[in-house]
Amino acid sequence: MKKAKIEKIRPMEGSSFFMSHNKAPLLCHLDFWHFHPEFEIVYVPHGKGRRFVGHKISRYEDGDLILLGPNIPHNAFNFGFESTGYEEYVIQFKSSQIEEMADSFPEFSRIAKLLAAARTGISVNGEARHRIGELIKKMFELPSSFQRLIQLFIVLREMSLLSGDYEDLEASKFLSINSVHAKRIGRVYELIQQEYQNNISTRQIAGELAMTESSFCRFFKSATGKSFKQALTEVRIQKASALLTHSEFSVASIASLCGFNNISLFNRFFKETTQMTPNGYRRSIRVKMETVNSAK
Repeated sequence: MKKAKIEKIRPMEGSSFFMSHNKAPLLCHLDFWHFHPEFEIVYVPHGKGRRFVGHKISRYEDGDLILLGPNIPHNAFNFGFESTGYEEYVIQFKSSQIEEMADSFPEFSRIAKLLAAARTGISVNGEARHRIGELIKKMFELPSSFQRLIQLFIVLREMSLLSGDYEDLEASKFLSINSVHAKRIGRVYELIQQEYQNNISTRQIAGELAMTESSFCRFFKSATGKSFKQALTEVRIQKASALLTHSEFSVASIASLCGFNNISLFNRFFKETTQMTPNGYRRSIRVKMETVNSAK
């Protein structure tokens, strides 16, 4: 997995937030691991795929609507798309602007609570995602930045009224712990990014952090909700997905390049994560790319 790069968000002149509407073939399996201090809304109207948010890989069906908090590393959402005809609506805005509004206008208090809940990322479930998605699409049709701003408030208001219709992506659980622990978790993921191709033991990582192995395992599980082995496997599977998409290496070679010494184990972990075999995943990507190319 590439090290996440900071993305500079530049709203258009006269606007306080950024928005974009992107469609295939302009975007096609773009591998862009990044983060930014702005909140981000992404609506994918149709299709299925996998999202790479924080250090978690999760699936969606029949389109996707998510709200990400600031500084959550994530990949481009088209990267894990598994259907044809990719399309996305993206809105990025600063939390401070909404929080200042909530200080002055009580009508914004629910939205402020929504943003607090979304700091680890949320995914909207069921029909609500498409109902709110239609409000997002309407926002892109409005002629002035003022009208689009009002529509953004409406979108956020509707999201704030959801009751149990969303899932916590738990993308940045460790951000709620103290700064020393957050720095340690960040160091762990740096080491994973640098060494995922090699054999990495919890003893090695614990040594890097000047911790005992048992203390490190308890600490990491408590801070991230997963074991170190799970976090390492997720990174390796993401890297393998990129190689299956963009290279001609054999599945066995890709398994080795991504740190798996056992091809059977690689196949099992890959299917558990993506619900597809490596060869099946590669075939589906090629069919999709051929469909996109033939439509040009």
